[in-house]
Amino acid sequence: MHMKTTDDFRQFFRDQLSKELASAESARKKTILRGFLVWIGAIALGIAAIWGLGKWSGGEHIVGIVILVVLVFGFLAYMVWKEVLSDRHFYNLFKGRVIDGIVRFVDKRLHYIPHRYVPPAVLVQSRLFAKPIHQYEGDDYCFMQLDNGIFLEFSEVHAKTIEKENGKKQAIPIFDGLFAHLKFTEPRVGDLYILPKGMTEADLYQPGRLTQYTTGNPEFDQHFVVYVSSQAVIRRYVTPQFIQAILEFRREYPDRRFLLAMHGKEVYLGVFCKSHFFEPDVWRPLTNVESLEQFFTDINSLMRLLHAIADLSGLPLTAEAAQPA
Repeated sequence: MHMKTTDDFRQFFRDQLSKELASAESARKKTILRGFLVWIGAIALGIAAIWGLGKWSGGEHIVGIVILVVLVFGFLAYMVWKEVLSDRHFYNLFKGRVIDGIVRFVDKRLHYIPHRYVPPAVLVQSRLFAKPIHQYEGDDYCFMQLDNGIFLEFSEVHAKTIEKENGKKQAIPIFDGLFAHLKFTEPRVGDLYILPKGMTEADLYQPGRLTQYTTGNPEFDQHFVVYVSSQAVIRRYVTPQFIQAILEFRREYPDRRFLLAMHGKEVYLGVFCKSHFFEPDVWRPLTNVESLEQFFTDINSLMRLLHAIADLSGLPLTAEAAQPA
């Protein structure tokens, strides 16, 4: 499949997307204006309160009055300001016009549902996380069916487990980032795990009997560890093309940890990320193509990797290319 480039996106922005963003850009500017009006109103009320209280107290304790008023009105203004800047109207327009437009540009077969997410059962079935999931949320759900019948879905996901420490319960993050799931029409042979260096099979949930292997690619083996249920798995599925696709993704996002699991017909992919992927920034103008390119790059790069997974052909590596660790 031909993957889109940044130049393609800029052309798409000029020809189509920019024409659809007028209402979203107008909502963004109105949101900022309301935010500034909140602060102007708070300052005016604060000055009036200081003057009134100062007059009532006869000028005594004026410093304390000023500090109290600034703290109270500053806090209230900040809370209202945050609420104003998270205006749902702008948020919905951004998701419906910007993100949906970019998603469809990357691949017209992709469907986008902002409020949905990959179900928590999918993360459990991946066996990539040994700890139980107690808190779960997500958004920005995308799904499609490829021409060969493979079903593909991904979304932003935030999963936590509850642990007790010093008698107090606290939520511990298990996974934050994009999680993808592919379902093949035919089962793959054996189990495969590709984990970031530092993780081991002990971090997995009931993975079964596994053997660690190296691929023979120095760059790949420096950053990833591979566990398989048999040597045939790595020879059939960890092809040079697949290794290269993973490395290209890592070079593009060196700060994002990557993990993958394959069981039967199912393949699971997790990309850790500290920041939210497709959230609007009210301070970034939608009329500037550079402000939107990162959204395109994130989706396009993920789709390139997912297509590499979907294209796993089972071509064998040479015996020298797959050796026990």
